[in-house]
Amino acid sequence: MRNFAERNGPLTNRNLSSATKPNKEPKLSRTHAPPDLSPLDWQRGLRRQFGREQAFKLENLSSEPFFSEFRVSNPVSKSSYRVAIRGLGPGGNFCSCPDYATSELGTCKHIEFTLARLEKKRGARAAFARGYQPAFSELYLRNEGKRWCIFAPERTVRRR
Repeated sequence: MRNFAERNGPLTNRNLSSATKPNKEPKLSRTHAPPDLSPLDWQRGLRRQFGREQAFKLENLSSEPFFSEFRVSNPVSKSSYRVAIRGLGPGGNFCSCPDYATSELGTCKHIEFTLARLEKKRGARAAFARGYQPAFSELYLRNEGKRWCIFAPERTVRRR
């Protein structure tokens, strides 16, 4: 059986970092859609890519660590937007920015920035796997190509 160095070559600073970091998604062109992506997926990918590169500030506006409302602030433009996170996929989250309101992609750079930060937190994988479980009933719009009105009933807590 071959050891790590025989399989992968000697460890150097260059290949050590690639061995410890997950593979990055390929960089998308802003002007040319890849042939293997639909225009919708390309535009969502661009927002994901751009949002994850930003140096925004994130402030949680409630006590819930993942499924919460956040303020995303841009220190350069001095603008800020309210982001509500309800899951990892497009459509269920919300942002108060103009791009989210008009694009009908179900995401924007502010949502993608927030998700990137949340995914790095301890317990994120388990929380997102469980899904959003509101403590109270909630009615919201799901924006994914077309708009849907969603009713999320309160989570039921069994008392013993």
